[in-house]
Amino acid sequence: MKERIFILMGMLIAVASHSQTLPPKQLSLEQAMQTAIERRYDIRANKLDADIAANKISKAKNEWLPTLKADGEVRYNAQLQTMILDGFGGNGGKEKIEVGTTNFTTLSMDLSQNIYKPGLNADINIAKAENKAEQQKTAEKENTIRMQVAEAYLNVILKQKQLQLAKDNTRRYREYLDVSSERKRLGTILETDLLKAQTDLENASLTEKESTQNYDLAMKALKYQMNIQDDMPLVLTDSLQTLIIANHLTDSHVDMLERPELKQLKFLEEANDLKIRKENSKWAPTLSLTGNYTTLYQAADFKYIGSMWTPYNYIGIKASLPITELWTRSANKKEYRMKAAQLEMQYQQKQQDLNYEVTKNKTELWNTTGNIQSAENSLTLSRTLRQNQFNNYKLGTVTYSAVLDAEATINTAEQNYVKAVYNYLLAYYNFKKLNGFEASK
Repeated sequence: MKERIFILMGMLIAVASHSQTLPPKQLSLEQAMQTAIERRYDIRANKLDADIAANKISKAKNEWLPTLKADGEVRYNAQLQTMILDGFGGNGGKEKIEVGTTNFTTLSMDLSQNIYKPGLNADINIAKAENKAEQQKTAEKENTIRMQVAEAYLNVILKQKQLQLAKDNTRRYREYLDVSSERKRLGTILETDLLKAQTDLENASLTEKESTQNYDLAMKALKYQMNIQDDMPLVLTDSLQTLIIANHLTDSHVDMLERPELKQLKFLEEANDLKIRKENSKWAPTLSLTGNYTTLYQAADFKYIGSMWTPYNYIGIKASLPITELWTRSANKKEYRMKAAQLEMQYQQKQQDLNYEVTKNKTELWNTTGNIQSAENSLTLSRTLRQNQFNNYKLGTVTYSAVLDAEATINTAEQNYVKAVYNYLLAYYNFKKLNGFEASK
């Protein structure tokens, strides 16, 4: 028994160790976006809204199908209806007779086929317009999710780059401490300079630790946006450098009429106009073809013999006009007209919002493009300055403070360059969102 337990424990440990050593998933930015679209529940829910709207089209079309209904009834008359024949027979000329039979059984089939129903075609077209509006709502939601994933992905590689810079920073401060220790041994610097170098290394190590924590949090946020397990190992295949090389904006045109936000409002306006037309058609009656076949069994027993069944049938045309609905027609039309005015105002405001968004994003792209070049030039100069000052410090021609000034300059330049690239890519993907991420599809 113990051997079996040990074998089982060994198998569980082997499975656990295997799961821990699974290779990390390689993930590009485009793959991260697509994963989120496929896995997020809110996207699935929005797609179901579109499916529900599509089902309304089928329901409206089904109104043209004939209605066939079968009925059966067995009635037992415990007391038959009495009819008085005035002026006949005795009892003062009022003879009483019982009408009917004890057993009254009917089997019938009713058929109804719409010939003309006002507003039915409008219902079909309203359902189609609302379905298109739901599809555009889904497209708008997908664009928003893609942008959220892009921001999370870029934030991960930003934090990854900052972590790398923090590690480089720690390495450089370790070099400063090594040189300071040697110069203290030679007696060319004071004890305070050595203590300062030790403190700076401790601070750099703390910054590196905080950068590691920020990177881990950014990775968790990306996994959340993608709706994947938090313990799934990921390796991002895109970097700030590769993305900025691959993503240069060549066309700054945005087709506003193709924006899903505006198309959605247009389809809602179309559906509302159709509802007004439907109200105008309420004066017309509904025409339908009707038919019936019924067979009756009337007797004092329940033997249901064939000779006692008596059939009858008819066919006709039925016209119906809902009088009470006409009273609400004016109120409904007033509501739909107010809705039309509301949708038009929403459309105009959304146009202004999107125009501002386009202008803002174009400006950000222009600014960040120039910032990258300036930050790159500053970074090159600061690296040269830092290396010169460090060489001079090793020779003893400059103080440790001068090296720290150069170090502060390169730290600022590195952070500025990384943020400039990050801001450009963020502005770039914000601009791509305006075109529905068509370049990414």
